[in-house]
Amino acid sequence: MRLLLRRLLVLLTAGMLLVLGYLNYQLYYAPPTEPANQEVVRQLRFLRATLHNGAGQRMQELYPEGFVYLNALYALTWLELLPRVPANSRLGLDARAEARWALREIQSPAAQSIFEPDLPLPLGAFYQGWSAYVLGRYLAALPPAERDSADVRQLRRQCTLIATALADGNSPYPASYSGAAWPADGVMALAALAWHDRLQVPRYQPLIRQWLRAVDAHLDYNGLIPHQVRVGSGAMLEAARGSSQSQLLNFLFEIDSTYARRHFQRYRPLFLTSRLGLPGIREAALGAPPSEDIDSGPVIWSVGGAASLVGRRTMQRFGDSTTALGLRNSIEAFGLPWHADGGKYYLLGKLPIADAFIAWGNSLNPHRPLTSSASWRTPFQLLSALLAIGLLGLLRRL
Repeated sequence: MRLLLRRLLVLLTAGMLLVLGYLNYQLYYAPPTEPANQEVVRQLRFLRATLHNGAGQRMQELYPEGFVYLNALYALTWLELLPRVPANSRLGLDARAEARWALREIQSPAAQSIFEPDLPLPLGAFYQGWSAYVLGRYLAALPPAERDSADVRQLRRQCTLIATALADGNSPYPASYSGAAWPADGVMALAALAWHDRLQVPRYQPLIRQWLRAVDAHLDYNGLIPHQVRVGSGAMLEAARGSSQSQLLNFLFEIDSTYARRHFQRYRPLFLTSRLGLPGIREAALGAPPSEDIDSGPVIWSVGGAASLVGRRTMQRFGDSTTALGLRNSIEAFGLPWHADGGKYYLLGKLPIADAFIAWGNSLNPHRPLTSSASWRTPFQLLSALLAIGLLGLLRRL
């Protein structure tokens, strides 16, 4: 019995050393980026198979907007690749076809049936914001001569609905549902207007400037856009949180990059943290009470799952490449990445919405390798070395 216990302890200790070595190895992850980020392409191949096999419907059963969210992130990731690969290449043709397929899924009656048609902004800010934004990005990725006139008219219609709701309301954040308004959805709606003005004769710039002034009058106590507000008045119900803040900053940048940078400078010290020397994004701001719900994903040691997955892209978007690389490689270390049948997935492939967020985060500037100082790894490596020394000492005594 004693011999069996000794062997089990040896195996456990050796296993811990192997895991420690694996984690440190993954912190040096560097995906190939020519002709495009091949790891993102592999992630998209996995997502294509699972989405065409009903993943959108399965995610809808877990999240209130899971169907639209998953298809939108999938389309946007393909659209990040499309301008950077030859249009007639296999990858270019796949990117266009899959982005169009996901867009049609978002525009389908099944997707619209999830939302409320009788709101001041019909179907709500989440649906109108995300669907119009994806449509705008899809049109922008195509040569003007290849843009379907019906899609152009649809973008105009949706942007008119958004603009009308904003002009008629007292809050910068239209409702997503009866009695519920989340500012991140309002930011998406304004980002759609910004893309309209890049594609068509600009008509919404005065409204965008007015909206930014209204946002400044509806900030939380840290000067950030709140997580949830009261419908109608825009009064804060819940202060900024890492999951929504990390997301909305990506789109606020596309509305007004100078304005967005001011918000990022407030966000970074309040939400960026480290655990065991590795970077993470807090779900609750520094000093705020803990927050965790379906939107945040798991919150471990105050670090939010969704906040960190999206925060990886946020940091790169605003030029903090060291933190962006640290977050990306920490996801590679702890996210259980796996390659199979030409695809790549995380967390055993059981949560495609997480795969979609990771792929979308990794798709920003997919041709450029992400470089930074290596010093972000040092604290974790020192802790690993101390633990390894202890484990090796234990092995010698067994």
